[in-house]
Amino acid sequence: MCHIGIKEGASMPQTNPPWTPPRNPEIEPYPAGEWWDAVKVPTLVGELVLARLGENSGAVIDDPFTAVWYWLVRPRAAADWTLQRVLSKGAFVAVPPRERTYGPGPHWRVPPGPDRCLTDADRLHAALLTAMGTVKYCLRCERLTAEPVAVADVHGGSGAGRTLYACEQCAPLFPAHRDPFTELAAAHRARQEGRSR
Repeated sequence: MCHIGIKEGASMPQTNPPWTPPRNPEIEPYPAGEWWDAVKVPTLVGELVLARLGENSGAVIDDPFTAVWYWLVRPRAAADWTLQRVLSKGAFVAVPPRERTYGPGPHWRVPPGPDRCLTDADRLHAALLTAMGTVKYCLRCERLTAEPVAVADVHGGSGAGRTLYACEQCAPLFPAHRDPFTELAAAHRARQEGRSR
């Protein structure tokens, strides 16, 4: 049982019955935003976040069908995040029974308990920032990779640019990595050297 029970929106906090996962063997849709909000994280990022949080992680739902994990945080604690999708009022999350800690289907990666339910939103945000800095989307297969290979540089008109990445399997399918500014500078040097002779 998770002891969560402050309803928002009332002039005085009201205590709700404690939230518990389903007691029957079925997965049930639970409304986000009532007892908790759910932070939806791709599995690859989730693994890195959980390793970083360790014992500081609250309960985590693993949904292998959609390749995402859900961290439960206090309602509205992550309302202004743009880093990951946060499910709140109006959304539902497939919640497995507390005993379901393996697939197929949604199960608890970290089961809830009296002392382990919600994750501190600030700690989760810091772990997400670190994890997202180490993974990239593959330009070809559009999957996340923890071992990105730079395959192209895109330069903007203001001089700012970005690097495009591929996973290790897709990287050999791209032409050799070339930087157009380096090539332009080399061509300019070659022209000037030709004129000085």
